[in-house]
Amino acid sequence: MEYDVLAAAAGLGTWKGGQGRELLLQQKHDQLESYLTERVTVSVDGVGCSGELANTGVVEGQEQVYARSVLIYACPGSPSGGFTVRYNVFAAGDAVVDNHTNIVDYALGAATGTYVFDTGHHEFEAGKTGVLDLVARFIVMGAEHILSGIDHVLFIALLLLGARGWRSVLTLATSFTVAHSVTLIMGALGWVEVPDKIVEPLIALSIAYVAVENILGGASRHRPLVVFGFGLLHGLGFASTLSFTDQLGGRLLGSLVSFNVGVELGQLLIIGLLFPLLLLIRRFAWSSYAHVGATAVAGIFGFVWFFERFLT
Repeated sequence: MEYDVLAAAAGLGTWKGGQGRELLLQQKHDQLESYLTERVTVSVDGVGCSGELANTGVVEGQEQVYARSVLIYACPGSPSGGFTVRYNVFAAGDAVVDNHTNIVDYALGAATGTYVFDTGHHEFEAGKTGVLDLVARFIVMGAEHILSGIDHVLFIALLLLGARGWRSVLTLATSFTVAHSVTLIMGALGWVEVPDKIVEPLIALSIAYVAVENILGGASRHRPLVVFGFGLLHGLGFASTLSFTDQLGGRLLGSLVSFNVGVELGQLLIIGLLFPLLLLIRRFAWSSYAHVGATAVAGIFGFVWFFERFLT
């Protein structure tokens, strides 16, 4: 879990520096144990298991510092099934974060599987997490990610503004899809690691570049290649949502593909809603002014975001 968020939610206070963070977790062990065991519970056939915080540590990520907490649960008898896990870490009542998603890989008794905890899903029964439900959850996650990412939406909108017709849209969409699918998978698997402080400014710069190209003369014949290059960057941005390990085994590929399908569906929704509207607007005499104005505004956002992300 993100160290700073966990420290704020559990009321641990702050202590800067790697050694200081680990020392704080050790000193606040009982307080952290109380917070976590109240919010992460395990039961067997309705009987609760006793949880304790075995050890803690600090893990340095590329962009974040994470707290590692190992919880051990002692369950009554010789449990063979019927495990139920409830997870309410970073709940709304903690008033720390608005939304929290945790992808969990589990092996409880004879049951193994994957589950996605989020705002509307706080518990699961081991062995009864359906494959179709999991696929649907990852598809929704992918669609929500692209639709809520204003930079991704603006980039696609600018491509549509510069497209001459549906054939051009199909070519650009295919180029963007292939590119971001490659880096999404490679990034999520950890095969390619590029810091967010590099990726995010360049994504913003891709918006500014396409906007300038649209204003100066429209799309060049090399635009599909340009879009492919920028698609590689956007794919790394999508991948930042996911963090998988080899422990997921055979479920890994399905999860990645499902998330990517969600991204594609979100992209198709943007294109399906926006491009017909743009074609309709082009029938009017004032459309060229609207085209330049909308492109300029999007380009300004791109430049502003670039400098904001570059300087932070």
